[in-house]
Amino acid sequence: MTKFFNRNRKPIHRREFVIGSLLLTGFITSGCLAHPAAKAPKILFVCQAGTAKSPIAREIFKKRAKERGIVVDVFSRGIVVEDHVSLQLKDRLRADGIDTNAEPALSLQPADWAAADILVNFNPLPESVKHKDVRDWSDTPSVNDDYANARASMNKRIDALLTEIASRK
Repeated sequence: MTKFFNRNRKPIHRREFVIGSLLLTGFITSGCLAHPAAKAPKILFVCQAGTAKSPIAREIFKKRAKERGIVVDVFSRGIVVEDHVSLQLKDRLRADGIDTNAEPALSLQPADWAAADILVNFNPLPESVKHKDVRDWSDTPSVNDDYANARASMNKRIDALLTEIASRK
């Protein structure tokens, strides 16, 4: 008769072995072990300076995705990185709990759009940028001049994009 041991080298009774085997078989046939988790979609937000619209959208998107239990990988880039956040906008963002400096402002590189599943642009993209799924949000109002309407526009589009991503699963 074959003996089975647990990881502490203690013998396992036949009943425990049979029950464990049945549980493992159930996990495999139910798909719990047969299918790895789907990879989180990568969402790239791009604006001209990389310090205003795209990081604001990134932070709102991350927060809303977390609230809805949707796993995503979100990042932002600028076409030409420059600080374009006015003092008034900094105050509004602080009041809304949005930290655009949570990640450094980086310039858009080919590896960025190659890694993204969805690319959202707030400004015209350079001609070199080729991507299969570009979402044009360039009609979003200025966050410095009209934050309330810019935020409302982003909220609506972010919620719609999250709903689309959730429906794919």
